[in-house]
Amino acid sequence: MTAVSIDFSNPAIQADPYSIYARLRAESPVVWNEVTQSWLVSRYDDIVSLFNEPRMSSARTEAIFRVLPPEAQAEMEPLRRVLGSRMLLTDPPEHTRLKNLVMQAFSASATSTRRARIAEICDELLDRVVAHGELDVMRDLATQAPSWVIADLLGVPRDEQGTFARWAHDQVRVYDRPGTTHDRVEVMRRGQASMLEMKAYLEEIIAARRVEPRDDLITQLVQAEEQGDRLSTDEMVVMVVAILVGGNNSTAHAIGNAVLTLLRQPDALAQLRVDPALIRTAFEEVLRFESPVQSTSRVASEAFELHGKALLTGQNVHLLLGSANRDASQFPEPACFDPARQPNRHLTFAHGPHFCLGTSVARA
Repeated sequence: MTAVSIDFSNPAIQADPYSIYARLRAESPVVWNEVTQSWLVSRYDDIVSLFNEPRMSSARTEAIFRVLPPEAQAEMEPLRRVLGSRMLLTDPPEHTRLKNLVMQAFSASATSTRRARIAEICDELLDRVVAHGELDVMRDLATQAPSWVIADLLGVPRDEQGTFARWAHDQVRVYDRPGTTHDRVEVMRRGQASMLEMKAYLEEIIAARRVEPRDDLITQLVQAEEQGDRLSTDEMVVMVVAILVGGNNSTAHAIGNAVLTLLRQPDALAQLRVDPALIRTAFEEVLRFESPVQSTSRVASEAFELHGKALLTGQNVHLLLGSANRDASQFPEPACFDPARQPNRHLTFAHGPHFCLGTSVARA
């Protein structure tokens, strides 16, 4: 195939993209998609290679705003400036600098001390639905837990965490794709308003933590230092926005996918009930089998070839993580869900310099 026309927003494809992925891997591992005007890369080894490819840039915020009318683009400049500064969307050396400054706050050892509090929050959310006698996993747990946990980690007071959850929801929606331009602009307006409210709130909290440190993530960001370098207030605000936006959608989808996958795999669910210690490998298998992030993107910063295809400067490249995670060259019997699968080098948390900073928190 020289080109394809695949609309990954089609609900039927979203429900089961794996047959399409398999065909792409077999016939066209690098192919131009007319629908998204981007290259699709579907094989595990190629995606790993591109995660480490210096000619692939992560600075891709402009694509979100390019579809807006000119007057709306000008209106959304504050939002564009903040989102464009997120560590996820920067390249070395700036990305390296930011990551070195905040790595310790997100280490596995730092997260281990928070596990009990995370469990308390999840228990509280589950307690709320006991009286109803039923649980909507997405509404009552999956979309709630990440916002509450992240707000708690940041040290947001309990009575203000609901507001934080609303801010997070509004900003996460910026990455959705509503059908009409009017809907898109309204979503962006709400996202920007919440971002500005949160920015003003955080600036006060950061100033307070400089004077009176506490045992929370904002204090750790205030105190973060690497070779005499520190985060500025603006950089800390952007970092918190990144934590909220990056940690909410993907974690909510992972929780929902875990429940749905286990309900569809009764043998695996029975294994877990007999041996709860399997939960760690089982969750990694959920992340592989039904990746909450099916793709990520890069922009070619200069032209180069891959499998004989010329990737030109400025072209978007979609890395199909959901396809890589079902690649038989890496995973024996990839279409089988194995709760004890080891090794399991899935790419759900990416790879290389941009390996997800919040991995330990997401797993917890």
